[in-house]
Amino acid sequence: MPMPRVSILAFFALILTLIGSRSRANEDFVFHHENVMGTSLALRVNADNQASANWAEQRILTEIDRLSAIFSSYDPTSEFSRWSAQPDASVKVAKELFEVLQASDRWVAKSGGAFDPRVEALTKLWSASAKLGRVPTSVEIDQTLALMSQQAWSLDLINGTAKRLTACPITLNAIAKGDIVERATRVALDPSHGVRGLSLNVGGDLRVAGDLTEVLGIASPSRDSESSEPLVHIQVRNKAIATSGRSQRGLMIADQWYSHIFNPAIGQPAPQVALATVIAESSRDADALATICNVLTPEAGLRLIESLIDVDALIVTLDGHVFKSKNWLRHERSAPSPLALPGSQKSPDLASPTTHSLAGHWGETHEVVIDFEVAEPEEAKGGRYRRPYVAVWIEDSKGFPARTLTLWIGMGGSGPDRWLSDLRRWYRPDEQRELVEKKNMVYKTARPTRSPGKYSLIWDGKDDNGKPLPAGDYTVYLESAREHGPYSITHKTVTIADTLFDEEIKGNVELKSAKVAYRRKTAGK
Repeated sequence: MPMPRVSILAFFALILTLIGSRSRANEDFVFHHENVMGTSLALRVNADNQASANWAEQRILTEIDRLSAIFSSYDPTSEFSRWSAQPDASVKVAKELFEVLQASDRWVAKSGGAFDPRVEALTKLWSASAKLGRVPTSVEIDQTLALMSQQAWSLDLINGTAKRLTACPITLNAIAKGDIVERATRVALDPSHGVRGLSLNVGGDLRVAGDLTEVLGIASPSRDSESSEPLVHIQVRNKAIATSGRSQRGLMIADQWYSHIFNPAIGQPAPQVALATVIAESSRDADALATICNVLTPEAGLRLIESLIDVDALIVTLDGHVFKSKNWLRHERSAPSPLALPGSQKSPDLASPTTHSLAGHWGETHEVVIDFEVAEPEEAKGGRYRRPYVAVWIEDSKGFPARTLTLWIGMGGSGPDRWLSDLRRWYRPDEQRELVEKKNMVYKTARPTRSPGKYSLIWDGKDDNGKPLPAGDYTVYLESAREHGPYSITHKTVTIADTLFDEEIKGNVELKSAKVAYRRKTAGK
C-alpha cells in the first residue's frame, strides 16, 4: 500500500532533523580553569552549541564544589575532615563518602596493602623531616608504621555509618579525586541539554564519556613538560585514564628528589616506579590503581592489572624501562599530524634561515627550560580562575619566529582562528609562520598531578620543522590575553653558547613569574 504524501514529507523532515542535529553535535568547546582541587582542570565538550557547552561546564564545576566539600582533606570544614576528627564515634556520613570508604577497603585488600589511606602518616613524617633537611630516622619510621598498623575505620552497611578506630592520620587523596571526576562527568553528560560527549581532566585524572574520542599523550617522566614529546600516544573512548608519578610532586632533601608516593610496607618513598598510567572503566578505579602501580614492583602491578576486567596499564621505572599490560597496545596510536594555522604559508620542507646540520648540535647535550606561573586574578580570592590564552615561542636574532613551544587558544564556536589575533605579537600575518604542532591545541597530555597555574616548557634546540638551530642569540617571548580582558607580553634575550644560565623573566598582570634556564640534559626527577 503506498505511503500517503504527508507521511512521506514527515518522514523526510525527520531524517533532515536527525542529520541536522547530528551535524550540530560535532562542535567542540574547550574550557580551562586553574586551582581546581589544588591543580588544573581541562574540559572538552562536544555539544550542539555554546549554550549547551556552558551548561555542561557549570554543571561540572558545581558538582566538583559539592563533592570537594565532602572529600577535601585540606578544608577542616569538609565532611571527611570533620569525621576524621571524631575517633570512636559511629557517624552517619554522606552516601558518596561511604561509597569511597568502601572502595578504599576493597583496594586495600586487592593490592595486598599497597593502597592504604593510613599512608598520610608517612606523608606527614617525611614532609616534617624534609623541612629539617633530612630523611626520617629508622626509629621514626618504625613508630609511624606501628601507628599505621591499627585499623583505620569500620563501616556499618545497614545503617550507613562509619567509625574512626584510630588517631592515625588518613587520606583519600589517591581515590577521591577520581571519584569526583567520575561523578562530575556523569551529571554533565546529558543529550537532552545538547551535551553529546565530554573529556574532563583534573590533574591527571581524565574521563572521556559519550560521543567523543580523545587522543592523549602520556608524559615522559624524564621530560615532563608542556612542550616535550610524549612517551606514547593513546586513543580512548568511554574510558577513564589516571596517571601518577614523581615528576610533578615530591620532596627535595639534601639535593635528592623523593617521590610523594609512599610504600606502606616499608615506610619509604616508592623506590622503583617513575610513572604509571592506568586505563579503566571508572575514574575512581583508575585513580586508585595508578597509585598502586607506583608502589608495587612493575611485575606485581601488571599481575594485578591483568587480573581485572577491561583494565590496562603502562609503567615506567626510574631507569627508563617501560612495562605494558598485555592489552595495552590496543590503545596506542601514532602521533597526531601537524595542524596548519593562518599564516602558515611556508612549506614545511623549507628550512628556516638559521637551521644547519645536526652534527654537533647543542640540543643533543643541552636544553632550554622555561618555567612560568599564570597569575591568580584578584577577583579569584584563592578560588578557581580561568586560564588566559597564552603563546610561548622563540625568535632568532633577526626576529624570525623559530619555534612555538606552546599555544593555548579557544577552540569553541568558530574555532581557534577567532582568537589568534588576540595574541598580537605571535600572530603576525606578514610573517611566514611555521606549522604549530597539533598537540598544543587538540590533544591533552596525561601526567601526574601538578600545582595549579605552574607550567614548564623544554626547548630542544629545534625549529617548528624539527631542524636543529645553531648556538647564538635568541629571544624568549611569553604573550597572554583574555577574552574581553587584559593583554600582556614579556620577553628575555639569551645567548646559547658555552655558558649555562638561569635567569628571571619579568612578570606581568597575567604571568606572575617566569624564568629561563640553559642546562645540560638530565635524566629528570
